[in-house]
Amino acid sequence: MSYMQSQSSRISANKGMNKTFIIRPFIWVLFTISLNYSYPLLASENYPNKLDTACEFISKALEYNSEINSNGPHIILDKSGKKVAELNFKPSMINWKMVVLSLWAEHDFPVAQVRALPPCKIISARQFETTDDGDPIIISFGPNLETASIEPQNPPFVMSAQPLQVPHKPLLALVDTGVNYNLPLVQKNLAINQDGELIGYDFWDNDNRPFDKDPRKSVFFPLHHGTTVFSALSQELGDLKAAIYRFPAKNMCRFNDLIEHAENVGVRIINMSMGSNSKDDWTCFYEGAKEHPQILFVISAGNNGFDIDSNPVFPASLDLKNMVVVTSSDLFGRIPPQSNYGKISVDFMVPAEQVDVLDHRGVYTTAGGSSYAAPRVTALAARFLAKNISASTADIIDFLKSRAINSSSELVRYGWIPDPSDDFKL
Repeated sequence: MSYMQSQSSRISANKGMNKTFIIRPFIWVLFTISLNYSYPLLASENYPNKLDTACEFISKALEYNSEINSNGPHIILDKSGKKVAELNFKPSMINWKMVVLSLWAEHDFPVAQVRALPPCKIISARQFETTDDGDPIIISFGPNLETASIEPQNPPFVMSAQPLQVPHKPLLALVDTGVNYNLPLVQKNLAINQDGELIGYDFWDNDNRPFDKDPRKSVFFPLHHGTTVFSALSQELGDLKAAIYRFPAKNMCRFNDLIEHAENVGVRIINMSMGSNSKDDWTCFYEGAKEHPQILFVISAGNNGFDIDSNPVFPASLDLKNMVVVTSSDLFGRIPPQSNYGKISVDFMVPAEQVDVLDHRGVYTTAGGSSYAAPRVTALAARFLAKNISASTADIIDFLKSRAINSSSELVRYGWIPDPSDDFKL
C-alpha cells in the first residue's frame, strides 16, 4: 500500500470562476458565522458541538448562487479575502443530493466538516477540539448532532501497566504512519527506556509521539496503517521489543535523521511497509540506508500486481545490499493478482493474505498484502538476530535465504518461506 501519494491539490480562490464564487452581499454574513469557529477551541467537559450555523451556510449559498451550475467546490471568502468555508454539492448545485461543508479558521486550519442531505438534514459531522491539556482530538457527531465518538490525534504515551522486563536496546524498529501506542496489546512489544518513555520518534510532526495517523487525504478522516502492520509484526516477535517511528512525510530527506536515530538506540532491523512510484521521494532514504550497512531494511513490494523489475516502485526497486523486499503469497505459495513481484527486485514471498490484526481502535480485523508480508520476515530476522547477536547484515540475509524454498520461480529471487513463525534453524 502506498503512503507517498501526493496530497490532492487544494482549490484556490484565485482560480477561474467556474470553480469559486464570491458574492459580495453574502460576505458579511459568512464572516460573522465563521467567528463561531475560531481556533483554538476551548476545551470543555462535554465538548458541545459548534455546528448550529451549518444550515445557514448551506441555505445562504443556495439563495445567492442558485444560478451557478458547477460541479467544483464553492469557496467562500471573508472580507479580507481569506477562505472560511467550502461547499461541495453533489452531483451539482442545481440538483444536489448531498453537500459536504468544510469550515476553516485562521492559517487555513480546518475546523469542522458537515455532510447533509436536502434541504439541510445533517447525517454526520466531524469537528476538531482540544483536551484540557491542549491535545487535539476529533469529535464525531451522528445525525442528531450528539457526540458519537472522540478520537485522539496525538495523545501522550501512557503505559497501561508496569513493564515486566528491564528496558534494553531494541533490535528492530517499525517505520510507518505511527502506532496507537496506548493500546495494551500494542504496548507488550513496544520498546521503552529506563525512564518509561517510548523509544522512537515522530519525524512527521517532530515530537516524541509517533501516533498512528495519515491526514494527507483528509484531516477529518485520517488514514491508519502502522498499528495493523505492527500488530502483524508483534504476533511473531515473542518477547522482543520494537522502536516506533512515524516517517517524515513533510520532508523525506529527514530519513537520514531517522536512520541515524534508530542506529543510536540499537536498531539493527527496520520494517518499512510503504512506498511510492517516485524515485525522487526516496533519494535521501537511499543515501542514508547505504551509509548504514549494519541495518537491514525489510521493505514491502507493493500491491499493484506489477512486475517491479519493469514497473519500478520505490524503495522496493532500489539497489541496496542491506535491503530485502517481500511480497505476499497465499498459503500454497501462489502470488495473488494484486501482489507485486520481480525476479530481480523481490527477494521473498510469504503467506500474508488473511492476517489477523489489531487496528488503531483496538478492534480485531483481517488484512492482507505485502504490507503484512514484510513484518513476518522482519520478525523472523529479529528472532534470529536475538539468538545470534553478533550476526552481520549479510548473515541475517543468508539465514533468510536458507529458510526459503526455491522452486525456480520467475516471480521472486530466493523463493517462498512457508511459515515465517517457525524457529527452524535459529
